[in-house]
Amino acid sequence: LGLKTVNVGLYNSGGGIVTLSGGVNFTLDSDDRFTLTCISTGGPATTVTWTRDSTTVTQGTQTVLNDPETAQYTHTLTVAGRLGGLYTCTVSNGKPSSASASITLQDPQPPTDVTAVQDGPTSITVTWTPPDPLDGITGYTISYTGGGSSGSVDVSGGSTNSYTLTGLTNGQTYTISIVATSSGLSSPPVQASVGLVPSAPVLDSTTTVTATTVIISGSVPSGSVVTGYVVQWQRDTSIVCPDLRDDGSVTVASSSFTGHTITGLEPGNRYTITVTVSNGAGSGPVSNAVAAMITATAPSGPPGPITLVTVTPNSAIVQWGEVLCLQRNGEITDYTVTATNSDGMEEGTASVDVDARRATISGLTPSTQYTVSVAAVNSAGTGPSTTLPVETPDGLTVSATPSSSTSLTISWTLEDSLTATSYTISYYNTNTDCFTHSRSGISASGTSYTLDGLEEGTEYSITVTATLTGNGGTQEGSTTATTLTAAPSAPPTGVVVRVESSTSITVQWGPVECRHQNGEITGYWARYGEEGSSEVQMVSGDSSGGMTTVSGLTKEIVYTVQVAAVTSSGTGAYSDP
Repeated sequence: LGLKTVNVGLYNSGGGIVTLSGGVNFTLDSDDRFTLTCISTGGPATTVTWTRDSTTVTQGTQTVLNDPETAQYTHTLTVAGRLGGLYTCTVSNGKPSSASASITLQDPQPPTDVTAVQDGPTSITVTWTPPDPLDGITGYTISYTGGGSSGSVDVSGGSTNSYTLTGLTNGQTYTISIVATSSGLSSPPVQASVGLVPSAPVLDSTTTVTATTVIISGSVPSGSVVTGYVVQWQRDTSIVCPDLRDDGSVTVASSSFTGHTITGLEPGNRYTITVTVSNGAGSGPVSNAVAAMITATAPSGPPGPITLVTVTPNSAIVQWGEVLCLQRNGEITDYTVTATNSDGMEEGTASVDVDARRATISGLTPSTQYTVSVAAVNSAGTGPSTTLPVETPDGLTVSATPSSSTSLTISWTLEDSLTATSYTISYYNTNTDCFTHSRSGISASGTSYTLDGLEEGTEYSITVTATLTGNGGTQEGSTTATTLTAAPSAPPTGVVVRVESSTSITVQWGPVECRHQNGEITGYWARYGEEGSSEVQMVSGDSSGGMTTVSGLTKEIVYTVQVAAVTSSGTGAYSDP
């Protein structure tokens, strides 16, 4: 088989000399395994002992003969886990001679409070709290994986607490691992995960609005990968309807964001709008907020039902409910209140309390039927009305009764809500064909007054005016009354007798003078006869006169004829024979 050289005589029967060269060497195999190596020279080197803190360990021990000619041996110990301590390699040849070498390995604690935060489209800043105490920590190793790529970086300095990873890919999610290193050993890894989401969009402050839409515009900072965006809007409830929310959002799949049109908004409302863009790593931060005031339109609905609070002869107080929120179409700034009488004429003036939705209408007429209308007003115009019928009471109720044929007793009642300091009476004769009798400025107090010196059986129009307390103005009430009827005080006028035949005549007459009629003429008496005797005949007629035929007379006899008017009070004076 050939010749082989064997060196002998390197040791004697007393034992050879064993030496260790280079001490104990350390090799970090992975985060959780390392290998210790020592090299011995001498022989026979048959055994090696590894101890950790004076305790024997045998894990992974092996002996390799490197060169039998030089008697050099390599001894290794592989340790799983991060077991720090004093490791000693002792080599013995079974003779009195042995050699040993040691190495001390620190067992560092991991950093705490590890966070990974995106601070740009392609960068992540990792922060941590260093262990306390540092125990000889010399630095940190940061590893990252994501999107099919990985990398690591060593950071020196045990007190260092942050590092920014750059050159990453936007839209990918990265897992960050950090360990503390000391004397070659590393601490257990601590991990954090973060996705590189798009940067926040920047919205333009200028928007385009109509009565129901708003158009926003903006951009996403360079470097951001976008796969979609979400537009959100929120209505400012302090503007129109605090009890109605009108918020919304829309999600759009898109590779970019430059703007969006939001539809279906409420006219006259203010909205706050934001945008969030997203990619495969998630949603980015929210954009700046922009405000948009939607164009107002006139209210499309009426105020709520009207309630009558109080009503007096000359005024009314009403209040009403709100316009439905979705029908206001803008902030209600005022209300239009009108009172229209049965002739379609507007009367009175209204003082409106917008916040209380209440109005006082003054200048109305007593005992009048009105339709009160209320309409809401915003910056764009006036909406439809709500109506309520309102009737004002009589402020001053006046009545009159005849106390004689020449006097009338007047009585009045003032409405309970009013008080008066004085009363004034005026009257006139309604029969202007007979009289022009009128009088005004008669002062009165109390609740009644008697007018004297009037015409008999004559109708009068009477007005009582109350002067109200303070600055309340005046209140009027009117009535008509007729004095008691009397017998006519004068005969009919224009009595004419015409002979029709030797035995008959026709009698004709005109009216009693107006001022002497003393009431309604209900008929006439015509009387005739020879001297010393008379016959009375009741004939028909009215105030304008009449005519009757008398027959069965005796021819060639002289007769006298007289005519008198009759009222309900009796027969008046006869005409001359």
